[in-house]
Amino acid sequence: MTDRMFLTPLEEYFFHEDRQAYPWSFFVRLDFAGHAQRQAAEKALGNSLGRHPLLSSVVQHEVGALAWRPVDNAMPVVSWTTARAESPYLPAARLDVREEIGLRVYFALGQESTRLIFQFHHAACDARGAVAFIGDWLAEYGRAIDGGTDYGTACSYDPALLALRDAPDPAGATPANPLRAHWANLLRIGSFFMYSPAPLVDHRPACDDDATPPGYPAARSYRFDEAATAEIRSAGKRCGATVNDLLCRDLFLTIQTFRHETGQRTTGWLRLAVPVDLRTEAHQRMSAANLTSMVFLTQHAAPGSDPAALLQGIHEEMRQVKTWRLARTFVRGLQIRRHLPGGLARAVRSGRCQATATMTNLGEIFAGSPLPRREGRLVAGNLLLDSADFLAPVRPLTCASVSACTYAGRLTLNLHYDPRVLSEDWATRLLDTLVGHVRNYCHTSLTLARAPQ
Repeated sequence: MTDRMFLTPLEEYFFHEDRQAYPWSFFVRLDFAGHAQRQAAEKALGNSLGRHPLLSSVVQHEVGALAWRPVDNAMPVVSWTTARAESPYLPAARLDVREEIGLRVYFALGQESTRLIFQFHHAACDARGAVAFIGDWLAEYGRAIDGGTDYGTACSYDPALLALRDAPDPAGATPANPLRAHWANLLRIGSFFMYSPAPLVDHRPACDDDATPPGYPAARSYRFDEAATAEIRSAGKRCGATVNDLLCRDLFLTIQTFRHETGQRTTGWLRLAVPVDLRTEAHQRMSAANLTSMVFLTQHAAPGSDPAALLQGIHEEMRQVKTWRLARTFVRGLQIRRHLPGGLARAVRSGRCQATATMTNLGEIFAGSPLPRREGRLVAGNLLLDSADFLAPVRPLTCASVSACTYAGRLTLNLHYDPRVLSEDWATRLLDTLVGHVRNYCHTSLTLARAPQ
């Protein structure tokens, strides 16, 4: 990496999303059998960071723009504790990427177990980038413990590929029907501005400079067993839909149920923000970075939606996004907004509710890892990775963020919520309702109609 690298519009947008009252960090939680060795763990962190330039940098204002500046011999803030965690995630604080690199690490040691939590500033990388970095750390830790060859060679990333994180679609990547794609794009943009979504709970958001809420990040978690996870996957195949389609459908139903039962307004519109990975084969050797965009799904707020029809609509909309390459609309919009009065900082602080909730699904993580496995679980030195999941951030008026990922055949749902808006009981009710919808509707046998490409 050169002495500096200017932030992309998406990175700048995420940088401005970060504020004291609403930190723009996401978390990855790993639970191990085995007691992590401190010297090996911190050595592995240093070795891994050396291959990920953006995670080894801070943000500075330079020549009228924001830029990444590398930090020599970068190391994250690392916390070690033997205290038993009272919540799914250890208490954290806002990470200001102007003052420190975009990574913190928390180790909670039990007698024969380790809980490891990575906190990433979202301007530095997305969840896929974080998983790549963590895969490097696992391999480095294994080498530091036993020096074995089972962990493969250290990953080799091409620094030049970081320039592609803001590149347009690859050459020749043109939708099969450009005219239909253009009109579909215009309709999506129009609907985004035409329909203003309602928040999950009607409330006044905190001021940007208010304190980070106590107990941050406030979370609830549920893990399906292997049999239930396999049934959810089978349900998607039977329907001709994806697991992500099913989860978006069930989150819409959950929000409708929750708002009705808690006495919220049941008129208007609901909207889900759904991140979409933009990586292609050309990005295989790119180090941790943001290469993602956002699509928005909008539905009526009134309860009573037909689950099959709702799934059909979501599936068709997501099919169009993929077929016509509509996911880059959000990123292109940021590129334009950057040059308008107030820039991206003003866009972030518009005061409008942009989404009722977010739904992030990483799918199967560590699927291609070269690390050895025991009963389907990764082995790194003296550690056996038993479970893995992550937590996406929340923002003003979007007080609930649901994250999903699958590891070792088990699907985990995590809810990150704003405790100033949702009580613990309400957060538990929200996640329980979602889990109930996933279980109840995973037997749907509707075969989705195939629209012309």
